[in-house]
Amino acid sequence: MRSGKFAREQRHGSQHTAGPPGILGGLRSAGGQSTIMLAILLPSLVGAMALGIDISVFYFNWAKLQRAADACALAGAAYLPGNTTLATSTANDFASRNSIADSEMVSTVIAPDQKSITVQYSRIVPYYFARVLGLSSGQVAARATAAIQIAGGARGIVPVGVQYNTTYSYGQQLTLLQGVGPGNWSSLALGGTGASNYRTNLEYGYQGLVSVGDMVATETGVMAGPNKQGFDARIAAGLSQFPSGTFSDHSLSDPRAVVVPMVDFGGIAGSSQVPVQGFAVLWVSSVSSNGRDITASFIEQTVPGSEPGTSSSNFGAYRAVLTD
Repeated sequence: MRSGKFAREQRHGSQHTAGPPGILGGLRSAGGQSTIMLAILLPSLVGAMALGIDISVFYFNWAKLQRAADACALAGAAYLPGNTTLATSTANDFASRNSIADSEMVSTVIAPDQKSITVQYSRIVPYYFARVLGLSSGQVAARATAAIQIAGGARGIVPVGVQYNTTYSYGQQLTLLQGVGPGNWSSLALGGTGASNYRTNLEYGYQGLVSVGDMVATETGVMAGPNKQGFDARIAAGLSQFPSGTFSDHSLSDPRAVVVPMVDFGGIAGSSQVPVQGFAVLWVSSVSSNGRDITASFIEQTVPGSEPGTSSSNFGAYRAVLTD
């Protein structure tokens, strides 16, 4: 009897030690299924991640190409409408400097009215991981159009007014600082009066904003000394920084390219206020020995930092904007 009871206790103890076989068996079964599922899904997950990398590289190249297209179109538009040849070459030069190969330049086109430029680029982007799907490369394309608008406000202008209702054309020469009324030789007082302020504005440009419709004061007197000093300094700086610059082929930052306000000098006498009608860009080429005559040529180009204008009066000073 004792031996039978002991045997039964051993059996019960053995079963208790082994634990519930249903739960452990289920865990082993679930773990096995997870491993199988992971093995099945892992190639797809890795493939999706790899394809995502290729897509990221593709998008990166498109964004880089589009930024370059925007910059190139704006750079080319800076010389419209007066110099379409320089506008085209500038846009293409910017493309090269933005790591766009010649083979990637599809077209650079000036509009018939010469008021906008459109550039198009295309690039082949190699795939690395998508090759397993039979895709070796993709093509990205970028396009940008920049147009010119009339400048309605400008900074950095020189304090010399030009009569607004005289017709001028690209490349036409004129002599600045001629008599325009009793005591006035077309000099302007911007941000203050006096020879020192006037000379500084001649050499460096008045840094305040002047807009169409503003009334600006005239600077009376011949101002021969400041004229000679200020314009001589500009011409010398231009020759030093851009020795090959000319009115038809120059950098936008050449000091010899100056922005002037087009004003109405009608009826002035002595210290007066004159209305600003618009802006023009001139190329200053020489100053007479007595500082009384400054020779300049009308050019057409954009004015850095200019404000948009709503006036219909167009004197050849523009701002470039992206339109597409």
